[in-house]
Amino acid sequence: MEAEVSVDADRDVPPKRGLMEELAAVGLCTDTLAALGPAVAVTRVVQYAPGDTLFHHGQDVETLYVVRNGRIKLLSYVESGRARIVRLHNRGSILGLNGLVGEVHTHTAVAIDEVHVFQMPMSVIKPLKEEDPDTYCQLLERWHEYLNMADTWILDFSTGVIRGRVARLIRFLVETDEDTGPKEVVLLTVEEMAEILGVTPESVSRIMADLKRKKILQVVEHGVHDQYRCDISALAREAEQ
Repeated sequence: MEAEVSVDADRDVPPKRGLMEELAAVGLCTDTLAALGPAVAVTRVVQYAPGDTLFHHGQDVETLYVVRNGRIKLLSYVESGRARIVRLHNRGSILGLNGLVGEVHTHTAVAIDEVHVFQMPMSVIKPLKEEDPDTYCQLLERWHEYLNMADTWILDFSTGVIRGRVARLIRFLVETDEDTGPKEVVLLTVEEMAEILGVTPESVSRIMADLKRKKILQVVEHGVHDQYRCDISALAREAEQ
């Protein structure tokens, strides 16, 4: 089911430090930030609650989103209306880069956790094409990296036996979770994992239960999205299936 839009534009969150320092902390390089000076000057930090929609498929790209914290899922809807998660974004990711070439949003973006993003008006960024071609190309290269991620999702999460795909997805989440230790991860819900893998939640739930019985996954903190400690070696063996 498509998430309802519930963004409150007034929920701006003041940065803890200067915007330049904040943006540098999430991975934007100094040269890029210098070129984005006019955009940084009008940047807002906006909060989204879990389930809030940042933008919808088909909407014009009016804003560049730089993720300050939290996770965002990009959804694609098949003819039956069923949602597939086609990509995940977290701290340091940039959404809306396809707006640089005049495209509309090709997916719907929904907050998984509480999310804070830096919002930059696209109208201030587009002039970089003429004013600073190097920075413009760097942003396009970042977009190209995200497009290449699609190959990983197709190969790792859409082919092979379900058990191996579940294990590969968990390993991917461990590797990309910057807020926990090297062997810990805040997992998605069973339903969200099923939306990535293109299988039923029941199939994922059975495999998850078995991984827990074998102590490959051990809960260390309960929540909407449970945090687990992982047996990385055992998980790697499962991922080879």
